[in-house]
This record gives sequence, C-alpha cells and structure tokens, in this order.
Amino acid sequence: MTEMEREERRKKRKKEKKKKQAGKNFLIFISLLIIAVAAYLITMKVIDPEFKIASLIPEEKAQQVIAFVREDVLKQTTTTTTTTTTTKPTTTRPANYDYTTFDEFAFDTSKQGNQVGNLLNKSNGTVTYSSSYIYYSIAGKGLYRFEPNNETNKGLVVGNYNFTCLNVLGDYIYMVDTDSHTLKKAQIVGGDTVKVADNIDFAYLYNDKIYYIGTDNTVGYISTGSMESTVLYKAEAGKKVSFVGISLSRIFFTTYDEVSKYYEYITVNINDKSDRRYFMNDSRNDEIVNIQLECGYFYFYRKQIDNSYNLCRQKFGSEQIVTLIENCSFTDYPVVYANRLYYTALKDSIVQAREYNMNSKADKLMVYASNADDVNSIGVGYGYQYVFLFGSSQGLYKGSCIYTSSSRDNTITFKNGNWQY
Repeated sequence: MTEMEREERRKKRKKEKKKKQAGKNFLIFISLLIIAVAAYLITMKVIDPEFKIASLIPEEKAQQVIAFVREDVLKQTTTTTTTTTTTKPTTTRPANYDYTTFDEFAFDTSKQGNQVGNLLNKSNGTVTYSSSYIYYSIAGKGLYRFEPNNETNKGLVVGNYNFTCLNVLGDYIYMVDTDSHTLKKAQIVGGDTVKVADNIDFAYLYNDKIYYIGTDNTVGYISTGSMESTVLYKAEAGKKVSFVGISLSRIFFTTYDEVSKYYEYITVNINDKSDRRYFMNDSRNDEIVNIQLECGYFYFYRKQIDNSYNLCRQKFGSEQIVTLIENCSFTDYPVVYANRLYYTALKDSIVQAREYNMNSKADKLMVYASNADDVNSIGVGYGYQYVFLFGSSQGLYKGSCIYTSSSRDNTITFKNGNWQY
C-alpha cells in the first residue's frame, strides 16, 4: 500500500470519527433537553398535585419520554408497578341564586294569607286579618274573629283546640292543628273544620298554593283547588328546616345542621324541583339568625363583634345591608307591613311590642306586658290596625290600636271569651 493510499484512509477515518462525534453531541443535547422537560413535568406534579400534565402534553406521552430518558439515554432499567387509582366523583356547587329582576316579587298582597313574620315568630301565626276582620286563635279555646270598628267578637271554631299558622284567603281560613299536626280549613263565617293534609308543622298561603314544612322534614306546597301535595325537597336526618319566604316562582328556606352547627340557604323552583340552588353562602356560629323574606326584602339579625345583634334589611340581589335597629334585646322575627316593622323588645323586665317606621325611623311603644312568666315565649302579632302580644303558653293575650297610645286605658285583654279594656 502506497503512502498516498494510507493518507486517504486516515482522512476517511477522521471524517467518520467527526461524524460520529457530531451525532453523539446531538444525542446528548436531545437527551439533556428531554431530561429538562421531564424534570419540569415531574417537579410541577410534585409541587401541585392538581397540575394537569396533559395541558402541555398528554400524560401518557410524558411517561414515554421519561422511560426513554431512563432506559435509552441513562441506560437504567425500571420495574413498573401497576396501581389502580379510584377517583371519587366531585360535585360542583351551582352558582348562588342571588339576583333576579324585582318583578319576581311583584306580589298581590290581597292574595297573601298572612305576614311571614306573624307565622314565624313566637306568636306562631295565631293572628291574621282579612278585609276588616282580625282572626286569632286562643290556646285551648279555639278560633275567633274580631271586628275592629265595633270591637265585637265572634267564636268560629270554639272548643279545646290549638291552632297556629292562620291563613285567610277568600271564604276560607287555613290553620295547623298542633295537637294532630294536620292542616285544616274552615269557612270564615264559622262551622266545622275539614282536614286538608297530615304531618304539617308550618303553613304559608299565597294565591292558590299553601307552602308547608312537614313533620317528616319535607318542603312543598298544596294546591288550594285540587288539594294535591307536591314535595319539592326533603332534608337529611339531623337537619332542621325553616321557612324563609317565596318569590313568584321559588320557595326559600334554611336547613340547620344540628351536629356541625351551620345554616344552608336553599331555594327551589316550584315548577321544577330539580332547579335547586343556594341563595346565600352558608353561615356558622349564629352569624345570621331568624331570616325571613317579605316582598323581596330579607330581614334578619346579624351578630356583632360584642355578640349583640342588629336587626337588618337587605333587598334581594343587593349587596347593601341596612341596619334598622341596633343592639336588639330579642331576636324574634319582626312583622313587616308596608313601611312599618313590628318587633318585640325587653326593657326593665317588661316585654314590649314596638313599631318602627323604616322611612322616618320613628320608634314607638304599642303594647307591653309586665310580670310575664317566660319573656322568651311572647311574640308580637299584627292584624289590621291592631298590634298584639301573644304568649299562649302562659295565657297572655294583649293588644292595642296603632292609632292610640299604649296606656293601660287603651289596651285590650282577652278574658272570658272576649276582648276587654
């Protein structure tokens, strides 16, 4: 072999060596790049378990890249262990139903059976009115009607009865018999009662529907025409259900978890019970108590830093909360009528029914009771120009006209089947 041939071979080997080196350098670069990407993906997954690798590349491909780096580049062998991961289904809470046009609360108050506050507070709906008559129930004595102009009294269903949740519409009055937990009705002129439904704890009537809370933790309504019942919701065991109010298409209520001590605020479409939403965020530690919805406004007591409560109002759909009365001595449901609000207060051991004008902010005493056995069992009731204090557990029934003073001479008391001054 000549010197020239040997030189050609050296050049060829040198060229092949450079080509191999270039290939190795390229493989090293790709390997380093793959390792960097894989390390980034693994690091992100460790830092944030919710990080979705598939958002960059499919996770299956990422695992293939990692395997390639380990086995083909780093020459490592791995033992693959297959594990089965069970993913629990997650439920997404729907957005709160906390805004709608105010037309949804354009009520015809002549079709309202009673004020929400009358029904929910400690008077237990034993007072209501329709036209120029006031209807009231006396524990153990029955149902009566009072005509304010002549101040005459008539027994409608007299006997050993205990009626609450009085609602009047048209020719009938509806009420809950607490002894049998049945919803009954009678003609407004008096007569026998007729059973409408069993297992009823609470009832509120508007137009052609009686909205109820059942003894079996159900929420629904009864048609006044067909008397058919529709269940909209059933609460879990251990949760107490309380009525809040209605709009023209929805019912609002709370559930209170007696173990975990928190309130849920639930609303259901009365035409589609699958349309169930929340109208407020959950509350704990009695931050908000005794909430009611009357004609598009929430009324509730709100806890302050010193653990006292303010009576507040909030328009549905508004974030603004208006404080009406500060440092309330009672947190019983007020009764709302037009621009006036009737509530109970305690002063020097005297239970008072007071009127608060939400426009002028004027606040005045209407009727009071001293030496009450249990001040916490007395509730305010409103009925057609008269304000009452009812404490059925102790036989307390007092009232006065909103156009007179609260003096003893202008106070009526129920005695011997009649109202007397």
